[in-house]
Amino acid sequence: TAFVIALVAEGLGANLRAGVLTGGAMALSSTAIVLQLLTARRLLASRFGRVAFTILIMQDVAVGPLLILVLALGGSADRLALDLVLALAKAAVAVVVIFWAGRWLVVRLYRLVAGSGALDAFLALTLLVILAVGLTTSAGGLSADFGAFLAGLLLAGTPYRHQVAAEIQPFRALLLGLFFMTVGMSIDLRLVAAAAPVVAGVTAAVLVGKALLLTGLGRAFGLTLGQALRVGVLLSQAGEFAFVLVGLGMNAGIVPPADGQLLLLVTALTMVVTPLLEPLSLRLGRRAELATFARQDADAGLERLSGHVVIAGYGRVGRTAGRQLADGGVPFVAVDLDPERISRAREMGYRVYFGDATRPEVLAAVGVDRARAVIVALDNPLLTQRVVQLLRYIFPDLPIYARAYDAADAEVLEKAGATGVVHEVVATGRQLAAVATAAAQKAAEGGPSGEPP
Repeated sequence: TAFVIALVAEGLGANLRAGVLTGGAMALSSTAIVLQLLTARRLLASRFGRVAFTILIMQDVAVGPLLILVLALGGSADRLALDLVLALAKAAVAVVVIFWAGRWLVVRLYRLVAGSGALDAFLALTLLVILAVGLTTSAGGLSADFGAFLAGLLLAGTPYRHQVAAEIQPFRALLLGLFFMTVGMSIDLRLVAAAAPVVAGVTAAVLVGKALLLTGLGRAFGLTLGQALRVGVLLSQAGEFAFVLVGLGMNAGIVPPADGQLLLLVTALTMVVTPLLEPLSLRLGRRAELATFARQDADAGLERLSGHVVIAGYGRVGRTAGRQLADGGVPFVAVDLDPERISRAREMGYRVYFGDATRPEVLAAVGVDRARAVIVALDNPLLTQRVVQLLRYIFPDLPIYARAYDAADAEVLEKAGATGVVHEVVATGRQLAAVATAAAQKAAEGGPSGEPP
């Protein structure tokens, strides 16, 4: 991504140093915004959420080398290679000194604080470590930003990292709020008004270009089209570290002030529109997944399948039932409305298809007329009742087993025509009682301690 953006920047008239800086800055995405969106939507555990998180982590790791690169680019153009070697050498020395001497000292200081019982001093010591490392790198000719990055790595490698994280937790939201306030303040409305077509064009080019590049890379690394689209659109903005890199580049004379202001403005605008891109990424991904599922379903050969079990709903209960059937050698077909669940199930080799189990044509498509039984494992009790009634009306002799939440729900499902009802509360209670009984019997046979006498 950085390489492509750098080529485009050079094609638009930027010199080599400015193009490299622009590519590195615009290639990074916003960890703060994207992680907040994924966490709020509970998508971190999804396949594309894990991939997006991994990319963000790798981008954050790349910040250190990029800061070193900016330092080298700030020198004379004739000595670029030499300056880069010197910057790398300085960074290597700083890393060795800070992690060798610093870790030895930091661990002992935190041990002293922990032994004193003054846990409030953890925060003060953490701030002291960050300032000390930042001043050290700054005095050595590196940036204080690089020092803050090294300080984070240093603290993460100590046994006290969890307490440190707990101490700074209250400040994260505050500092994040201040950061976004500075993002808003960095938007020069006069520049937007004076160069609206240019600003809009560059902003759109960054968003669309990064989305296409990341989507293509996602497909190349094995993601489905829907997953790749979600990752590409969600990570299409420029990130918070672009402010740091572009700011350093402007101070070092790498980027002209006018171009730097444009880059800062574009970065801010791409971050502002990111919350609007998240639902767009989900819609695009969903459409792509549905198109993929439709093509796969056409070649699935379900019309030849018989004697199978149909599972309506492939959530936790449906997945458990499916695994039990597969372990017993019983073929099954499941329908669900969650593309992420379907993708995960298909990766494991299961026949799970997109469809609404309350619609007769969907049930017919998965061969319910040739099925030996149906398991209704939907999360919604009303939908479960509707599916049971529909199946019993169309197939009077079909064995139907349904999931019930409580006794009242079980009674309703039995009246609706369910052959058997599994009461969640009762089933869980019986399983817990069986486990406890087995443990008690084992303890009685082995003596009070549970071990053989």
